[in-house]
Amino acid sequence: MTVTAQRQSLRNIHYALLTSDTAAGAVYALPKPLVGAVSAKVSPASSQEKLWADDGVFDIASALGDITLEIELAALPLSAQAALLGHSYQAGVMTQNAGDEPPFLAIGFMSQPQQGQFRFVWLYKGKFALVEDEYNTATDAPAWRQPKLSGTFIKREYDGNWQIIADSTDPGFTGAADWFKGVYPDVAAGGGE
Repeated sequence: MTVTAQRQSLRNIHYALLTSDTAAGAVYALPKPLVGAVSAKVSPASSQEKLWADDGVFDIASALGDITLEIELAALPLSAQAALLGHSYQAGVMTQNAGDEPPFLAIGFMSQPQQGQFRFVWLYKGKFALVEDEYNTATDAPAWRQPKLSGTFIKREYDGNWQIIADSTDPGFTGAADWFKGVYPDVAAGGGE
C-alpha cells in the first residue's frame, strides 16, 4: 500500500452565542464568522477505569472530561474578541473589566482532510480564556503574530451532546449548504433543537 501526502485545509470558523441550554432545548444566536483560520485543535480528555474480577479485566468504564479547543487566527478584531470573551465594545473601543465573564458559545468550522472531501464540525458549548497580548519593537525582519484562543468545551444540558461532525462524501449528509446558517442541525432540520 502506498501512502501519499493528503491536502489539509481549515476555513470558515464561526461562533454562535449560546443563549439558553435547558432540558427543553438549546438556543443559539446566528453564527458570525472569524476570518483568517490558521489552525484548530480539538483535544477531548477521557479516563478509563478497569474493573478486575475473576482474575482478569471484567469491565471497563469510560468518562468524558474537559474538551480543549485551541484556535489560531490570522487576526482577531476587537469586536470579535469582546464578543468571545464577554468584554464591552463601543465606538471602536474594547473595555475589559475584572467582572467580565466569557459567554457560552458554539464554534463551527470546516476542513479538507483529503482531496474531494470536506469535514464539517460544530462544538456545542464552551468558553474561551483571555487572550495573551505581546508587543515588540520593529526590527529589520517582519514577524507574524497570530492570535490564539484557548477554550474549554463541555456537553450540553439539553441532550448531552458536545460535538457534531459530518463528511461531505457521506451520501446521507445533505446539510453542507446550511452548515453555517445556524448551529447544525438548527437550520437543516427546519428549526430549533
